[in-house]
Amino acid sequence: MYAIKTIPISLLYKEKFPTKYSNEVNSLIKLNEKNSLIQEFICTFHDYDNLYFVSKYYDGFMHNYLNLNFTEIQIQFFSACLIRTFILLRRKKIIHRDVHFENLVLDEKQYINLIDFHIAIDYENKNDPKRNIVGSPCLCAPEMIKRLNYDYNSDYYRLGGMLYFMIFKKYPNYLKLKQNLTNISIKYDKKLNYSLECIDFINKLLLENPKERIGFVNIEELKNHSFFNDFNWNDLFEKKINSPFPKIERNNIFLCNKANKFQKRISINSNILKHETIMKIVLNYDYTNPLLILKIFKNFMK
Repeated sequence: MYAIKTIPISLLYKEKFPTKYSNEVNSLIKLNEKNSLIQEFICTFHDYDNLYFVSKYYDGFMHNYLNLNFTEIQIQFFSACLIRTFILLRRKKIIHRDVHFENLVLDEKQYINLIDFHIAIDYENKNDPKRNIVGSPCLCAPEMIKRLNYDYNSDYYRLGGMLYFMIFKKYPNYLKLKQNLTNISIKYDKKLNYSLECIDFINKLLLENPKERIGFVNIEELKNHSFFNDFNWNDLFEKKINSPFPKIERNNIFLCNKANKFQKRISINSNILKHETIMKIVLNYDYTNPLLILKIFKNFMK
């Protein structure tokens, strides 16, 4: 089963930063590795009216699990899946910038996968701004909120914020008047039913100074924390660990089937396609395999 995102070309003309759509494609092509925990990209194509983005369909949304009382095993597994993804992102020199529950889905083995790369940037690209505030504000790293230079480490702070939420059902940071940032850490308490190692790991992710935050020097610092002393990373990479998350299927989804065929759309104003930036995005967007597209859509397209 496949998921299809439709982007009207007319929308590109109205967008302030339309290049974000081609950025997503470029990032996922770069990250397209077997058995990764990143959105499985299949292909893109366009017609006169829309850009079409085709990816793997995922059974579960992480935000459907947020009412659970998470066990330490679930927090550890959740963290490990994200760390595995961060390793690939860092190797490919990409900062996601919007790691949060809405952008996490569960695959057929109930492993946590990261999706939605439309605001991801190439860390080594000098033209990509690394001081602007983007992504879910409740999880923004302090250096991003202060409009300082940030790097991969800002994504790690977001992991800490999500783990904090999984325990306390609220986010650790919020903006006060004049954007003063509260710096919060968790005080270890046996009543929380989480180990000292678990609490210490979260606190080190939430350090306000990015240079002191775990993972700043080396991504391996995350794997080597005492919270993962008994964790088998090889089994995680080979997907041999049984996920501790129960299956919760997605609700109210639009399935592409014979009852929901794609409808032909009225052609947009051709002047939009003459716009230099829009044309460049459209031309660079295609990453097609004609035989694969025919296989996917032969029963659905009119």
